[in-house]
Amino acid sequence: MDPVTKRVAEEVLLDIRNTDAMELVFDEVCMSVWELIRRRRRPSKLSEIAEATHLPPETIRAHLDRLLTHALIERIAARARRPETTYRATCKRVGIGIRWNDPEDRRRWDLLSPRVEESSRRLKRNHLSTERATDDGMARVTYLLPVRVSPSEMTELRQRLDELTAFLRILQEKHTGDEGRDDYLCNYRFELQVQPLAEPVLPQPLVVLRMLDRDAPKAASRLDPLTPLSPRERQVALSIVRGRSRCETATELGLQPGTVATLTKRIYRKLGISGRVELARCLAGAAGGLSAVA
Repeated sequence: MDPVTKRVAEEVLLDIRNTDAMELVFDEVCMSVWELIRRRRRPSKLSEIAEATHLPPETIRAHLDRLLTHALIERIAARARRPETTYRATCKRVGIGIRWNDPEDRRRWDLLSPRVEESSRRLKRNHLSTERATDDGMARVTYLLPVRVSPSEMTELRQRLDELTAFLRILQEKHTGDEGRDDYLCNYRFELQVQPLAEPVLPQPLVVLRMLDRDAPKAASRLDPLTPLSPRERQVALSIVRGRSRCETATELGLQPGTVATLTKRIYRKLGISGRVELARCLAGAAGGLSAVA
């Protein structure tokens, strides 16, 4: 099946115990690059991503390498119809897998939580002042009134909020950086108030928190099976699953064939498997099928 038309997995679940993966998820610029690739729903060139995000090509290349390592995107080799290398997302959503009843996982989340809060504070500090927003004729709407709401009215309110959320998702999905250099950059923040931003900012994807002990075994079955591997071993494993030969993998990753053979043996040993077929089954069961990584 052509890489452009393959089914994309719903979600890739990253283990909170994977330090490298968590650094990736909380890197706002890197995740914004992934969000752009996901939102376009078609293979994107490095130059297109750089133009939409206003980032230098060398910065984009570094982010793409990190996203490839964690299987959030895949590289599509240049062909006659596509003379340049392109990239596509392997999933629609990123999840963080946490065992809520595990003290170590809770400790790790406690360490990560301040980064979420700081990101929110940084966005709030980017608001235009009330005077500027009013003078520029921009929409600034805030409701801070006490209201008595009956149970039936609360039900209706929730339905209306769901409609608003759905509409905001439509707005979010339609801006893909194709209609001008600022088309991908966010210019408003929504929190039941509409507030213009002083400076445009890169949008961020939706990252969900999955309670593995509550949702297990369903959630645990989607957990990233490549967690035990190093970044280089992960790249080799993904290349193997995509059907690349040893020489093709070596060429793609800039390695010697002998090095690929050594890394392959190490991968099989760490994952407790004996060959390509078992590796493919391992990834298929964890990420909703080979479409998550191939």
